[in-house]
Amino acid sequence: MYLGSYLATNVISEYEIPQFPVSISLALSSGLLEESIFFGIPYFLSGNPLILFGTGIVWSVAHLFSSGNFTVETLAYGGFLLTIPHIFFSVRTWISKKGWFAILFHSAWNFVFLMSYCMWGLRQCSIVNDMSDVLNVLMAISVGVILYLAYINKQKHVNRFFYLVPTVLIIFAIAITYYNDII
Repeated sequence: MYLGSYLATNVISEYEIPQFPVSISLALSSGLLEESIFFGIPYFLSGNPLILFGTGIVWSVAHLFSSGNFTVETLAYGGFLLTIPHIFFSVRTWISKKGWFAILFHSAWNFVFLMSYCMWGLRQCSIVNDMSDVLNVLMAISVGVILYLAYINKQKHVNRFFYLVPTVLIIFAIAITYYNDII
């Protein structure tokens, strides 16, 4: 990631490497959240690898804006460049029906990179930063439940009412996040 940021500093004048708070809980839960939303659920809903490729591109581009600043000088180019190869890995893993491995690999990847940054002094380490990390864990668990229900639904019909509880939790967590950002 720092290699991509280093390249950006040489190409874009006044480029600042994005610094935003990360934590162990965020690193571990993001694997489940991102893989489920951008690869797992689209896979179980469509079964089409091209749909997965499209949602993977959206996921990769979303990493550009992970710092919260939307100017050319502050976009997270390093994170974006690092996600491009992972798109192909995730698409191949999900269509081979080994999505659980993509989730575990993604979470482990985030954890190992965060720990290495912490050991080198590039980031400040914490287990949980603030309420947004707790909400991220809640959303990851909820999306994981939706993913499991979609998986089960492929094998046998599941009552659609079961999707309601995790969906309400996700909406609740997003509402709290935006409410805290407004205040």
